[in-house]
Amino acid sequence: MRILVLNYEYPPLGGGAAPVCQQLCRHFARRGHEVDVVTMGFKNLPRREHDEGVEIARVPALRKHQATCETHEMLSYVLSAWPRVAWQLSRRPYNIIHCHFLIPTGLLAYLATFGHRIPYVLTAHGSDVPGHNPDRFKKEHRVTTPLIRRIMARAAITTSPSLYLRDRIHEVCGPFNVEHIPNGIDVTRLTPKTKQRRVLMTGRLLPLKGFQHVLEAAKNLDTDYEFHIAGDGPYRAELEALAKHVRPKVVFHGWLNNDSPLLRDLYETSSIFCLPSERENASVALLEAMLAGMAVVTSNAAGCPESIGDAGIVVPPKDPVAVRTALQNLMANPGLCDDLGQKARKRVLDVFDWNQVGDRYLDLFERITTRS
Repeated sequence: MRILVLNYEYPPLGGGAAPVCQQLCRHFARRGHEVDVVTMGFKNLPRREHDEGVEIARVPALRKHQATCETHEMLSYVLSAWPRVAWQLSRRPYNIIHCHFLIPTGLLAYLATFGHRIPYVLTAHGSDVPGHNPDRFKKEHRVTTPLIRRIMARAAITTSPSLYLRDRIHEVCGPFNVEHIPNGIDVTRLTPKTKQRRVLMTGRLLPLKGFQHVLEAAKNLDTDYEFHIAGDGPYRAELEALAKHVRPKVVFHGWLNNDSPLLRDLYETSSIFCLPSERENASVALLEAMLAGMAVVTSNAAGCPESIGDAGIVVPPKDPVAVRTALQNLMANPGLCDDLGQKARKRVLDVFDWNQVGDRYLDLFERITTRS
């Protein structure tokens, strides 16, 4: 098949959806398919790039930050990408378009269908679904929700990486055909190593991630464990201010590329991973922590319990007391940390291997193109 992939965020840009898109594209290419990506440019990133069989084209955009993207920056990508998409559709007979994010990227696929009889598949990731993240895009979704419904109505199918998000889509968008396909992970990427007395948090620094509740839980904790935060975002200043009142050592690493040796070492050698998120859809960072054999503390809300299953500790969101209890229990019981880490890694290997998840997408594409 010839597959055109549209995503305004592709590594090294963006959060969890970016490496998901990249790993899927690489998997499609390894299976012998031709894959072209049209994504957003940023600073000195090359305009054209070949990556493990994937052809990447980056178009100019107004993006200012590597980790986050604002509404007007997304719109600049759509306006800049459309001529490129139209040109590629005119020169290559694509079998299918795989579009990441219902909005803004879905608009490109929607427009493409008016001039070309090519089916497109939408993959939702969370912030593109109205109401999933009330801290971002609340005003925008009041305007774009009718457009999202039109984009979904024209799509061959929409996929969701969590059952939670699938239900949310049905609630706010309507009874569209949405298939649940979980996010995956390259299971060769991380290998557990000797664990150090360290608690790790990674991801975009936003209030909904709940990192502030971990710092609040650790404020007067009498422990030699260090707390490390890898990531950047608009909430960083508040977290750094809170960290000044925390007794254990707190280290901010800033934004680390997903292939960074430092980030890999933090995953592989940390003992405990914390993500007490309020609105997580299907966290790649959570899967990475599980693959690295860490004991995981996450929330019992949204998509987190789907990912962790019974291989970690779940706590209510916005509950520093519950986080503190979980941390104290793990810190006092190294054997429990080891057991949960082994259990978490086994769950990833059994359920979230990209070889299985990627083939599910390819099977879906085959069904759609055959029907078309």
